Amino acid sequence: MSQLNVDRVVSLSGGGGTAQFQLESSGNFNFDSGTLYVDSANNEVGINTTNPRSNLDIAGTGSVVVPVGTTAQRPGAPVEGMFRYNSEERQFEGYSLNSGTNQVEWGAIAGAGGGGTPQQSTDRYSNDYSVGAVLKSDGTEAYWSFEGVLSDWGMARIWTHGYVGGGYQSGSPWRNVNRTVHATDTSTNLGDTLDRSGAYMAGSFHDTRHFFHSMENTYRGSSNYTSGFSMTSESGITHQNSWDMTVNRASMGSFQDYIFAGGYSYLQGGGNARTDAFNLSTEVMRTSGFPPNHGDGGDDPTWGGNSRTKGWYKRSGTRQGFTWKTESWVTWNHGPGGDGWKKILGTMLGHMYVGTGNNAQNGNQKCDDTTGIQVRGLNFGNMGEENFEIGMRKGYCLGNYNGAQNNNTFKVNYATDGHTNLGGSSPPSGHGGMSSAHCSSASAVSGVNTDGSQAYNYGTTIPNF
Repeated sequence: MSQLNVDRVVSLSGGGGTAQFQLESSGNFNFDSGTLYVDSANNEVGINTTNPRSNLDIAGTGSVVVPVGTTAQRPGAPVEGMFRYNSEERQFEGYSLNSGTNQVEWGAIAGAGGGGTPQQSTDRYSNDYSVGAVLKSDGTEAYWSFEGVLSDWGMARIWTHGYVGGGYQSGSPWRNVNRTVHATDTSTNLGDTLDRSGAYMAGSFHDTRHFFHSMENTYRGSSNYTSGFSMTSESGITHQNSWDMTVNRASMGSFQDYIFAGGYSYLQGGGNARTDAFNLSTEVMRTSGFPPNHGDGGDDPTWGGNSRTKGWYKRSGTRQGFTWKTESWVTWNHGPGGDGWKKILGTMLGHMYVGTGNNAQNGNQKCDDTTGIQVRGLNFGNMGEENFEIGMRKGYCLGNYNGAQNNNTFKVNYATDGHTNLGGSSPPSGHGGMSSAHCSSASAVSGVNTDGSQAYNYGTTIPNF
């Protein structure tokens, strides 16, 4: 029988099956060698420690189970500073002052799936990358946004000009290529430089070459053939079997991790659910270890959904994101609807322009390119089957089908979201229409010097590219 020494028993009462026992001591209480320790002098309690450092000090590497309940089960008379886990919302919450409403109320603190401040990372391929980002909210979830801000991932290259090749008019596919100079908004026809014709195809490019996939040599056909084009000599390249896709595709889409040299272009749609991967460094199509199939293998998917950490894919009701680092598909919950014929124009400033509606209809959405969340609706006029070409401060829509195949061309100012219809020498020429062709952008000026110092940055000191 152990002995408990106390200064006095303050009260001892009972009855009705309930006992109350209150002790008072000038010393400390130590239960089970520190399992529970009461520091009477400082009014502090320790669990697994005999040296509590605060009102309640819990030592160890385990965890604490806090009160858990639904929204309806919150305390009826809450006190500011309360903390619990909401099993209905699946998030931690606290009772504190909301500066927006100037009321003391329950609000989310954080959780594995959202609320509070999202995770941060310095890994440029991470979904949690946040260097230079701005913290935003869609009303429910907080997220990092790069819209309109400069970040070190953008210092890869400067695009000064680009090319649009292929396309069709009245059922006739083309081998034609046009060059667009971004500084002057002018296009020059380079002739029939491709070894095969193609329409409703997609493409890939690195700094010096452009690859056109599904060159079927007929209108609305199906093929695995890939044509090559040199952006250095502005001429076609002898075909190599290693460029060809592993499956035949008809009207298809593509997007690529073009921020870093040696990335991949991913090809999808056109009647096949496989995700082909084209190595932009070795110029070889992957023949095994394919990324997972995407959710829709039908014709007319969007292309051009290139962003920092993901590629974006849209076809009718199917909207997905593809994570570069893990080569995995995720649902694009915030993606706009509409047919995939409306393509995506990317930027290097954290946002993209996503087409909505159907062919020859109005509608575009500005979306954050990390989350896919819509920022605002835009009016770029009737469009469809367009060919978007990315630049530094602006992008181009070349050979847009706006109800007639007249090579309608406009440019988009990334800073203002404004668009300007271009006439004169701006539209591609050589054929009456270049709808459903494909664009690339060429790099002529490096974003960094050989010693690693910054030559230009996206958004401030670059020329009008």
